[in-house]
Amino acid sequence: MNEDVPDFVRNSVSWNPWHGCHRVSDGCLNCYMFVGDKKRGVTGSDIVRRSKTQFDLPLQKDRRGKYLLHDRLILTSMTSDFFIEEADAWRKEAWDIIRKRKDCTFIILTKRPQRIMDCLPSDWGEGYPNVRLSVSVENQYTWEERIPILCNVPAKKYDVFLAPMIGPVHTDELLDEYHIDCIYLGGEYGPNARPCDYDWVLEVRESCICHGVTFHWRNCGSVLVKGDHIYDGLSLEDQGRICSSAHLDHIVDDVMPKYKQMTLF
Repeated sequence: MNEDVPDFVRNSVSWNPWHGCHRVSDGCLNCYMFVGDKKRGVTGSDIVRRSKTQFDLPLQKDRRGKYLLHDRLILTSMTSDFFIEEADAWRKEAWDIIRKRKDCTFIILTKRPQRIMDCLPSDWGEGYPNVRLSVSVENQYTWEERIPILCNVPAKKYDVFLAPMIGPVHTDELLDEYHIDCIYLGGEYGPNARPCDYDWVLEVRESCICHGVTFHWRNCGSVLVKGDHIYDGLSLEDQGRICSSAHLDHIVDDVMPKYKQMTLF
């Protein structure tokens, strides 16, 4: 990973306790999960299945009995949705795992914020100190729809993955009204990717700076529009190089706190 990315990104890992999803909005059209499964010859991507190898990933240990993952930022359900209906039977066990790993920070990502309240553990209270609730949005409509729902759920931290960004998103009004800790921005990548405009990125970044929100440009997408130029067919490596060389990250929030200094649940 590029040396210019923030430490919390460099120390992040994905945890997919279940795999499979079904599309709910425009941002799902070219979902990388469906594209990746097709490349590997995997069928039934719209069927949600509990993972045989990944479900207990945060609890897996090495031969010395030490956790394989420690002091990490763990992004959940990147090949599904943590709050998808089909995973209701397994979610309590996933919460138990999160509760046990207080040294790790979990970003719980969803496109279904309307389900969060009904799916929280009984001891949630005002939120677990090591959990950051997050929604994925892709355009102005989903931004305005999902942010209020997210921020009306009690939580210690709120993040937004503005990805894939497929249109301009004016964030000022809702950032005035609601508290967001971090916005991760990314374009769409893969075949048939829709373009991301550099001016859209700059507008969101400026809004984050004005509102004291951490901003991280994760990737620019396979198609980046900058002024009169269109950069097409960008690989993930190309995208990472473009984002890091732009030096647009604005770090305010301590995404991975020092848990030893905190009172834990």
